[in-house]
Amino acid sequence: MNRFNINLLVAFMAMANMGWAQEKEEQEEDKDNLVPNWSFETTIEDEDLRRYDEFNLAEGWYDPTSALSELFSSQTRSRYVKAPDNMYGTEMPFDGENYAGIHAYSSRSREPRTYIGVELKEKMDENALYCIKFRASLAERSLYAANNLGAVISSKKVEKKGETSITRADALVTDKNEIVTVSEGWWEFCKRYNAKGGERYLTIGNFSEDDKTAHETMEVSSEYEDGSEPAAYYYIDAVEIRQISASENCGCGNTKIPDSKIIFSASFQTTDDMPMGEKVEAIDAYFYQYKDELVSSTKRTTDQIIEMMKANPAMRVEVIGHSDKEEVELAKNEMSLKNLAEQRAKNTREYMADQGVDRGRILTKSMDDKQPVSTMSTPLSLAKNRRVEFRIVL
Repeated sequence: MNRFNINLLVAFMAMANMGWAQEKEEQEEDKDNLVPNWSFETTIEDEDLRRYDEFNLAEGWYDPTSALSELFSSQTRSRYVKAPDNMYGTEMPFDGENYAGIHAYSSRSREPRTYIGVELKEKMDENALYCIKFRASLAERSLYAANNLGAVISSKKVEKKGETSITRADALVTDKNEIVTVSEGWWEFCKRYNAKGGERYLTIGNFSEDDKTAHETMEVSSEYEDGSEPAAYYYIDAVEIRQISASENCGCGNTKIPDSKIIFSASFQTTDDMPMGEKVEAIDAYFYQYKDELVSSTKRTTDQIIEMMKANPAMRVEVIGHSDKEEVELAKNEMSLKNLAEQRAKNTREYMADQGVDRGRILTKSMDDKQPVSTMSTPLSLAKNRRVEFRIVL
């Protein structure tokens, strides 16, 4: 072989080895996503992905138990953990070149469950609303598919010694919590989360006992029958946590809030000879269903209270927020509506303060649907209940 051909061969081999090395370069940062290394593209320097049980090469991520998860990449030469074809099946990454893999269920715990965890870029804010998403795909060699595929958001790192399952009552699952059978392409986990404040860790897996996990036996293709996996094994990719506003639906198909179309309009009859307390109590401000924002009609009504308070500098007022029963029912599954009546009262107070009333003169209170004006279920009756009331505080 002449010198030119030898140099050409050396150059070609060097280029072939660049793939996994390039994978170690840090992926472009997504500043709005609290999850670092969200699609597992950045790996620990000077380490090569060669075999299974090497998920810890994904920078920033860890195995919460002694049972180890996998990292897969299109840039490795290992047939065990290469993407798309690997020891568990075939799947192209949803994003980038890499994805993770976990055991979520097996009959009689024949295969230990595995989990993946990460510390977030920053702590979550108290009462803030977050959208949590990740993608999952059932590996083709899996003999089972299961539900309860979910996430735990916690202030402390989730860890458990040994190759054992982690059970958590606070685990988040999708509203339908369906058995995930998607193996061609990617299923989306999507859930809203109302933060308590201070949460900084995310853990993904199945956090329910075997007898509380629904499962389905899968028909494994003849292409994979020789090496079927006695478990529900899922590839995981594209993990996101983003802070959102209460009006955003997060893109989760199961949590879309119905459009609001009706707001109650009332005329208030007050006379000059009425005591001030009666005047104040005669005025209610109304809201659209599932909304806490003050619209123009709500503001015009509240302006009457503001005028009275400016004319009477010693007057203190309590703003009482109310919801209708449909809002309270939906709030059982929709975290953004949990404090709807309270937020209506607080938003009214902020509007009054913006108009020049000392915030210290305004108290707030929430009654949810406990004091309805009407107990009927017609749209008009429900609209009468979506309100804030005003009371003078002595």
